[in-house]
Amino acid sequence: RLLLMRAVRANLSPIYAVFSGPCRQLGRSLDDACERPPVAAMTDESGVEHRMWILVDAGDIAPWLADESLLIADGHHRYTMALRYRDEMRSDHGPGPWDRVMTFIVDAAEEDPPVLPIHRMLMRGTPLTDGSLVRDLEEVLAQVDDDELRYGVATREYGALVHRVAQLTGEPPLVRVLHQHVLDESDEALEFTHDPIEAEEAVRDGRAVAAYFLPPTTAERIRSVIDRGERLPQKSTFFWPKPRTGMIIRPLD
Repeated sequence: RLLLMRAVRANLSPIYAVFSGPCRQLGRSLDDACERPPVAAMTDESGVEHRMWILVDAGDIAPWLADESLLIADGHHRYTMALRYRDEMRSDHGPGPWDRVMTFIVDAAEEDPPVLPIHRMLMRGTPLTDGSLVRDLEEVLAQVDDDELRYGVATREYGALVHRVAQLTGEPPLVRVLHQHVLDESDEALEFTHDPIEAEEAVRDGRAVAAYFLPPTTAERIRSVIDRGERLPQKSTFFWPKPRTGMIIRPLD
């Protein structure tokens, strides 16, 4: 990412950030802007419609958010890289446009962005096989629950694909509790996917020894962990939908 930034000297996609809100001034400005036709619109390959408006004569909105803390929902690597690029450019050129980074901001009080699960595939090791047997993946996905800390697991036993649903104790979000009690020492053996069918297939064809299926969670629960000064496991959040890369490019020259 840093090599790309050095080459193109532009922000190609925004960091996705959420704040608690509500910010009434921002909400009113967005409502006013959306009364006009969008300046750009497109539908991506997943069927998600992306529309873009421009705030006209809004002034500097930064003071409106001065008391808010931004939770990075997506773009942690982009943020870290932007800090490194800023330091490089400051050393050679002093202050400049590299002192800021393009960010997509969501008011969680106005919009509750869905936080979809990222399922875990255990590629080696011995999986835990606690829980109650269920019929298939469809039944697993129907029973996983962030409130109740219920997760699903698929393994191969005696040559057959087996599905279970298990329950943990603790405080949501489930992904954090799962790593504390089940996957604590397995990070290097894990791979990740948004698609539960892909995770199941990895177990079915023997590439993975187990798949762990998680429910959606909420931005509020993610923020509660951060506010307590605690950490989340890697690949804990999948905020969806995301703004389309390339609709806005911010040059740094």
